[in-house]
Amino acid sequence: MVIETEVGRLVKMEILHLLKFSDNFIGVEVHVLVNGKYVKLNYANDVFVQILRKLQQKEVSEVYINEDDCKRIVEEIKQSLSEQSLNDSKLDQAKRVEIVSAALDTVKGVINQLGVEPETVKLLKTINTRAMALLQDSPSLLAFIREFKKNCSEEFLLSILTNYIMSLMIDKFPWRSAQVKEKGALASLMCDMTLKPEDFAELRAWKTSGGKLSSRLKMHPADIANKLKKDKLLIPIETITIIEQHHEFPDGSGFPYGINANRFNQLSAIFIVAQQFAERLHEARYDYDKRSAIIKDIRERYSSKVFDKAVDALTIVVG
Repeated sequence: MVIETEVGRLVKMEILHLLKFSDNFIGVEVHVLVNGKYVKLNYANDVFVQILRKLQQKEVSEVYINEDDCKRIVEEIKQSLSEQSLNDSKLDQAKRVEIVSAALDTVKGVINQLGVEPETVKLLKTINTRAMALLQDSPSLLAFIREFKKNCSEEFLLSILTNYIMSLMIDKFPWRSAQVKEKGALASLMCDMTLKPEDFAELRAWKTSGGKLSSRLKMHPADIANKLKKDKLLIPIETITIIEQHHEFPDGSGFPYGINANRFNQLSAIFIVAQQFAERLHEARYDYDKRSAIIKDIRERYSSKVFDKAVDALTIVVG
């Protein structure tokens, strides 16, 4: 959300995100809110990294920057993800993964503030392409997991695994295409974009032990979907539907709406099954020998026609 102030149009950004791509930022104006007024902390020729780190030490997590500077950050991220940049001989695979993961975290923050724009959609697609290339460069899926789970966020790793497994599953259907895979990939990258690490922890605790889940978390799929519907010319409706349904169950016990089996289309079912497999493999500490038990549990939990077809595809893909 852009804030109209006496010093211009400002965007609230997390310091953590700004620091991830800060090496070349000179001229970014940093503001903080003090007693209802926006106060600029630096001058145009200052490198702002030191200011941000000092704020972090004071337990300040967010600052305000100019809207134009926010768009410059998106451009900087695009440059960092260019094939030439990522193929720099000075970068090992772990560093490449770290850059792509940080890019996703940062662009989510930008979308949450400015909404979806053509450049951010292109950037999301680039992030997915680069991530898939990194995975394919690894000798195996498990080798990728073992080597890189320490170099990126847990959520990024699960998102990439979901995309990879989903892509292989889609190939088992006659209507497969690159465009269909892209719709699912966008959903995976954005489905939890408003959540913070503590939110993911709460969700995992709820899945494991049950109990009460906060209404904010229950409604986050609908909140994100509604935000994206405002930009429906940029985001495919299939992507929005997946996001809206990714915590639903065919027996009606999911959230946010408690829909039943006849409301799911095949692509949503494929996405949900792929995501569930990735998450449960993660919970099993990537013990691949447990895949049959995981698939059996998913089949029982998601019993319906479209989900049965998705689980059949998953069974073929993971062996």
